[in-house]
Amino acid sequence: MFANKLVARAMEYAAKAHRGGYRKGGDVPYIVHPFEVAMILKENAFEDKIIAAGLLHDLLEDTEVTRSALKEEFNQEILELVISASEKLPGREERSWDLRKKQTINYLQKEAAFINKAICCADKLSNARSILRDLGKESAGFWQRFSAPKKKQQWYYESLVVSLKELEGLKMYGEFKEVVAEIFK
Repeated sequence: MFANKLVARAMEYAAKAHRGGYRKGGDVPYIVHPFEVAMILKENAFEDKIIAAGLLHDLLEDTEVTRSALKEEFNQEILELVISASEKLPGREERSWDLRKKQTINYLQKEAAFINKAICCADKLSNARSILRDLGKESAGFWQRFSAPKKKQQWYYESLVVSLKELEGLKMYGEFKEVVAEIFK
């Protein structure tokens, strides 16, 4: 599947950094998410450095990995791709869910390059697939596992669809729109 040394190194690095972590509200190892993001990017014919960034995209937000460690292990370009896929990191814990999500939408609409939007779309598609799968298994009380209620989640995901419209024509964007519509129908 992945023969490239860069991608293989990113897989190993991400797996070690996310070791012991699990997805919200379940028993699925966290590393499944970055692997799925990488698969989505690969299926959409992105180059290996983008796939590697997809594997590493949550390290700065969710692990002890630092910017300098990531830059040293990979390079400045991959670090910048990972940063672009992260919520604004300084002061992240002090900002409300609403503010963080508004900043993400604003960034995607006004600043993000096509490639940054692609990584974000792969990430959000993976999240949306997970929501749809889990929603099918347990609808009662499902939305309590999240930091914001269903109505706010709906606003966020529907805003993401609009913000990522530049990706129209990519398979992952088409699926993202369909999955979001299915979740909130």
